Amino acid sequence: MSTKFPLEIPAALGLTVFCPESAAAAASCRGESSALCQAAEEMGYCRDLCSYVRMGMALAAGQTAGGPPRPDFLLCCNNICSGMLQWYRALARTLDIPLFLLDFPYQEDREPSPSLVAYLRAQITEVVRGLEELTGRRWDPLRFQEVCRQANRSAQAWQRVMDAALASPSPLGNMELFDYMPLMVTGRCAKETEQQLEALAGKLQSRAVRPGGSPKRRIFWEGTPCWPALDRVVDLLDRKNVQIVADTLTPSLGFRYEDLDGLIRAYCGTINGVSLERGLEMRTELCRRYRVEGILVHYNRSCRPWCGALQETERRLGRELEVPVVSFHGDQGDPEAFSAAQFELRLDTLCELMDQKS
Repeated sequence: MSTKFPLEIPAALGLTVFCPESAAAAASCRGESSALCQAAEEMGYCRDLCSYVRMGMALAAGQTAGGPPRPDFLLCCNNICSGMLQWYRALARTLDIPLFLLDFPYQEDREPSPSLVAYLRAQITEVVRGLEELTGRRWDPLRFQEVCRQANRSAQAWQRVMDAALASPSPLGNMELFDYMPLMVTGRCAKETEQQLEALAGKLQSRAVRPGGSPKRRIFWEGTPCWPALDRVVDLLDRKNVQIVADTLTPSLGFRYEDLDGLIRAYCGTINGVSLERGLEMRTELCRRYRVEGILVHYNRSCRPWCGALQETERRLGRELEVPVVSFHGDQGDPEAFSAAQFELRLDTLCELMDQKS
């Protein structure tokens, strides 16, 4: 399943889901990404492709021990990445299994139009019909409603976890919030996820301390973490007394809605599936909510479609919020695309600019 496919559909049918993007991120943190990317290149997937795609194809081909289970079918939607469809088509060919697609058209309007909602509602009906036929399981509307209610409760608990960063200093460690993203990716329809997140929110509340010592600089992180260099990035942020209090990705998993049409509108509203104007509004709201003092932008080599508008995003955010904005180059999975020296230099620049404004 792709990250932002409506999980409520397979959950209502009692299916077990697995996310290749989460697996690729975890493999990168374990130091396995170089070998997986090399294996993918030997399979014919060029280095210019997204590192998640390359690692995902290598994992699917069994290029590492203890890899993901072989899926029976694939669930994909394109509300997260323009390259997702081609990746999942390649997975379907490689594994010789069915692919179910939900097409989320790019939106220019602030809210999805009634015709767009109807278009997606019809697609969901077809996907459900196909899954019933393939799995032999009957669709139960009441079960679907309960799954949706649970997903909303998990989203509310997730918001409480994110809002721990409203405290100053934030009790959340740098990049710590990303550790819990997989819970929301494949588990947001489970009661256990709500319980884990509620417990985490309580733990963070008890961890909060009174302000003291040198104040921490509060920043917004734009983009995906550099998973292969995560320890190095966190160490530099900590040593320079910088705290990530908000980011682009983690809020995008907190889908909240009241009915099927509301679900469709929520899944249409992912930050990288909306217009530049709406995306800027969403980032600005986050930065203001969490009292951001600076913005660090990751130009992710794997995410060229996302990064294409980042220069304008940088300019507009800096002007609107009147905070310094600094960028660096890296990758979510390929360690060769990240330079620790460049990252440290850009981080130093951001710290100096924030200090000048304080």
